[in-house]
Amino acid sequence: MRIGIIDIGSNSMRLVVYDVQKTSYTVVGQVRHSARLGQNMVENHLHPHRIDYGIRVLKHFKSYMDSKNVTEVIAVATEAIRKASNKEEFLGKAKIALGKDIRILSGEEEAFYDYYATVNTLDLDRCLMVDIGGSSTEIALIHDNRLQESISIPFGSIVLTELFDLKRNPKAENQLHQYLKNTFHDVPWLKNAKGYPIVGIGGSIRTLGKIDRFRKDNAMFISHNYSMEQKDVEEIYELIRGYLSGKVKRVYGLSKDREDIFIGSLATLNVLMQVQNAKKIFVSNAGIRDGLLFEHILGRNKRVRDVLEFSLDNIIENHMYPGYEGKDLFKIVSPLYGALTKKYPYLLGNGKVLKTATYLYDLGTSINYFQRDRNTFYSILNAPINGLSQKQILMAASCASVFSANDLLKEFFNKKILSQRDMRTIEMLGILIKIAEAINFGISKEAQVKKVEVTEDALVIEVHTKEDPIFKEEELKPYLTKFRYLYKRHLKVQFQHRG
Repeated sequence: MRIGIIDIGSNSMRLVVYDVQKTSYTVVGQVRHSARLGQNMVENHLHPHRIDYGIRVLKHFKSYMDSKNVTEVIAVATEAIRKASNKEEFLGKAKIALGKDIRILSGEEEAFYDYYATVNTLDLDRCLMVDIGGSSTEIALIHDNRLQESISIPFGSIVLTELFDLKRNPKAENQLHQYLKNTFHDVPWLKNAKGYPIVGIGGSIRTLGKIDRFRKDNAMFISHNYSMEQKDVEEIYELIRGYLSGKVKRVYGLSKDREDIFIGSLATLNVLMQVQNAKKIFVSNAGIRDGLLFEHILGRNKRVRDVLEFSLDNIIENHMYPGYEGKDLFKIVSPLYGALTKKYPYLLGNGKVLKTATYLYDLGTSINYFQRDRNTFYSILNAPINGLSQKQILMAASCASVFSANDLLKEFFNKKILSQRDMRTIEMLGILIKIAEAINFGISKEAQVKKVEVTEDALVIEVHTKEDPIFKEEELKPYLTKFRYLYKRHLKVQFQHRG
């Protein structure tokens, strides 16, 4: 079924269309308009021009959803509508335009859906989550993957920019900083999150990550789970100051529809990180819309058991053919990796990388079978994989295709994203996937690894198989020399034919 989820924010109005099959989903379309409903409000009164434009946006959303055969619509509004004294005028017109009632979320509900999106798409058991919108900022304390505390503060990028007139009066920044510090100090439970990493949600945070990726020549990375240090936020803050004063002519990654209000969001985040002594921030692409989606497919407040596994299963379900072997290969790869890490401890910590690479080892066949290795590399690099850092995703993409698309890695090595040890690790993990492919050789579930032993000069694998092992042995031959080169040991696979 097709579901349309509409988020009517103070700055942006966004529609995302999902194709949902049980707990599997994929995004099939998205439309965003900078409606600025929270701008030019006088005595909490929505400006008539903003209302008119917002209704035009909803009519466009309705036409878009009709063209995509959407059968269910979930529409919510946040702070600008929540506090508006003339909200009923907007809601009445919106219902006519959309054919659907708009649900106004409370500040607590906003924080909950942000939390729900965070715990189901990021593998962090504790963090301080912040969603900086146009008219409100939600902050939540997450510990042991559970929502402990939350607050909705009635200011955001639009409100702060207007309140302190930041674009025309840069000197007001000191007043803004003191205002923000006082606000955060008045939230008593924030002291319980000192030093916690920040998870940032919303358009301003995504813009921050995009600017950082451009300035570090990492623009190829997707934004979700992209991380930055506190000093990166400080440096970008200085860059934006220079841009607004005219000293800097262009900031790559900063869009025209956000440049006039971005400084307010950036100041909020920068001061929060200083007050909290937070050294790191993770960018989240997920937010209220994703929280609503997870509520729809999982039920209220039910978390996925394993963030990475859930996202990998979702990719396989949506993109791979029936009988795809990735998960079966991992049952062969896993005991090999476990045995080898005892002799090569520097391989430890790469279990998630190897799992991702093995699960998605043939993802490129969904585009073109005969170019599957190169396509697999780029498909994994751009896939919606949750629970891994950008570098881990790059390493997983590389492990899955290293022996036939090795030239692709040179670019990342030259950019110093990958070290010499990383390159070696990629090859050592990649060869295990090739060995598993040869042992499996296209017929899933019939070959079972019964014993793995690392001797002084060999990796010995005992495999029980119902098929004639001669073809598996032939398939293994090209990897014997490479394995010996990488591990300084022979590879000995002992097949027990149980046919």
